[in-house]
Amino acid sequence: MRRGPCRGLTIRCAVRPNCSWLTWLRDLNGAVEKREEALQTGLQGIIVDESEGIATVTIDSPPLNLLSREAISSLIAAFGALAAAESTRCIVLRGQGTRAFSAGAKLDAARASEGGQEARELGRSLIRAIENSPKPVVAAVRGWCIGGGFAVAQACDVRLACEDAIFRTGDAYIGVIPSWGISLTRLAHFIGRNHTLDLLILGEDVTADEAKAMGLVTKVLPAGEFDLRCAEIARRIAGGSPLVFQAIKQGVRAQYYDSPEAAMAIETRWAERMEGSFDTREGIAALKERRRPNFRGE
Repeated sequence: MRRGPCRGLTIRCAVRPNCSWLTWLRDLNGAVEKREEALQTGLQGIIVDESEGIATVTIDSPPLNLLSREAISSLIAAFGALAAAESTRCIVLRGQGTRAFSAGAKLDAARASEGGQEARELGRSLIRAIENSPKPVVAAVRGWCIGGGFAVAQACDVRLACEDAIFRTGDAYIGVIPSWGISLTRLAHFIGRNHTLDLLILGEDVTADEAKAMGLVTKVLPAGEFDLRCAEIARRIAGGSPLVFQAIKQGVRAQYYDSPEAAMAIETRWAERMEGSFDTREGIAALKERRRPNFRGE
């Protein structure tokens, strides 16, 4: 059994023990393509691509990239599959085109919320799938980021906004309860009481720079460099230790879901697990040797 550069994809060569490196590499590339095809099969309203450990999930319903029930279900399935893929080190979530990251869910005028109970539970499941993913998730936001799109972006671990991004939580002005588990539940933990009330009660358009000042986004990037800078940041994240990223996400999540004591217990458990691990040894060795570490997630 030989294991290739993309961990998690194992090529069995027992029947061809004398196969050349080029033959094996060609087979490996074919396996990667087949995995991507299998992941894409059955997905609606989204596109999933993966390269060099970075999976890009694109909401593909231009121009506004509205989130249908099918698209939400596909996003949940994609995040579940990518969470289990060893080759995936970082996930980037973006909208197709430049007009919108997502202008929200498709609304049902006959229901008192964004599509009724079924859609509400779907939306909450998507938020949980993003939050619970062991991989760092980066939102790359261009254009409109409204309603359900706003909720999805805020669930991501890192939020990169193009200078042309516009955020809005104007649910009060269309008579809809924001019910995906962000605006009325988590947002005050993320950005504080006052900013949360300002956003939800005023319902005004918020520019990328204003969003940055509130803590809604991590960085604001120039339009002409947006894709390049997002790719650079994703590559940096993909080069980090997968185990440490898992610990970070679990510990931070426990602070607002549970308690500081629960977060401390997670910190202790991960610290003990990492003692003597390959990633710790490799990280320290790379630091001493002034080279980039090659983490394995073990």
